[in-house]
Amino acid sequence: MKTRKLAMTSVMAALMCLAGMLLHWVSPALVPFSILPVLVFMSGIILGAEYAAMAMLVYLVLGLFGLPVFSAAPFGGVGYILKPTFGFLLGNVAAAYVVGRVYREGSLWWAIVGVLTGVVTLYLFGLSYLYIILHWVMHRPTSVAGVLMIGFVPFILGDLIKAGIAVWVGQEVVRRRKAA
Repeated sequence: MKTRKLAMTSVMAALMCLAGMLLHWVSPALVPFSILPVLVFMSGIILGAEYAAMAMLVYLVLGLFGLPVFSAAPFGGVGYILKPTFGFLLGNVAAAYVVGRVYREGSLWWAIVGVLTGVVTLYLFGLSYLYIILHWVMHRPTSVAGVLMIGFVPFILGDLIKAGIAVWVGQEVVRRRKAA
C-alpha cells in the first residue's frame, strides 16, 4: 500500500507541475487565475493528509529550485518567495493536509466539510502573506479590505466551484479505487 500511495503522490505532484505550466495566464492581476486548487483539494481526498501535503511540498520545492511550474512570472526560482502570491503556494500544502485530515473515506458530507475547510485554510495563508508582502516588503500600504478585493472577492466563487469539482472527482476516484 505504501508504494501505491507514494506513486499516487508523485502523480499528484506531476499534475500540479503540469497544471501550473499549462496555465501561464498573462494577466495584469496581482493574483493570477489557477486551477491548482482543484488538485490541492482532490489530493487531500484521494491521498490523505500526509501524502497530499507531501505532493504539494514536492511541487513547491520543484518550483523553488527553478522549474517553471508556478502560474505567474517568473514561474519558478527562490525569488518567488518575495512574490505576494507565494502564500497561496504555502497554503496549498496546509490546505491539502487539512482536507485529508477532515475527510472520512466514502462520506460525501466529510468531503464537503474537508474541502471547505481547505478553502478557508488556503485563503488564510494566501491573504495573510499577500498583506505582509504588500505592506512590509513592497511598501504598498494596503488595508485588509484592499487585500480582500485583490485576493478574495474576484476568486471565491470560482474557488467554490473548483471545490465542488474536487469533491465530485475525488469521491469518484476513491469509490473506483475501492471497487478495484
